Amino acid sequence: MAAPFVWFDLTSSGDDVRDFYTRLFGWTIGPGRGDYQGFATDGEQPWAGLLPADAASAGRWIPYVVVDDLDAAAKQAIGLGGSIVRDRTVGPAGAAIVVTDPGGAAVALFTPAAG
Repeated sequence: MAAPFVWFDLTSSGDDVRDFYTRLFGWTIGPGRGDYQGFATDGEQPWAGLLPADAASAGRWIPYVVVDDLDAAAKQAIGLGGSIVRDRTVGPAGAAIVVTDPGGAAVALFTPAAG
């Protein structure tokens, strides 16, 4: 099985969160682009992005999992008792739909862009 998680989003506010992870784990968190306030990197490749948060979404990690068919996976998630919390979004890296499991935990179903 391939790596189950290929990306993470962290909804946060302020530089204190950036400082927290940098000091706790030694992560490198560089400048952001687009909607992202910053990117956690391994020195070269980003693996997580920091997004601005409102009071309802602050402090949430959302892992991304690659699926073969985004629409089929979303339909299956609903059939298994999950809910769609963010409809399909498309960015340079690919397309994602965020779902929650029956307990309320969020996960992004993700299909990478071609190429």
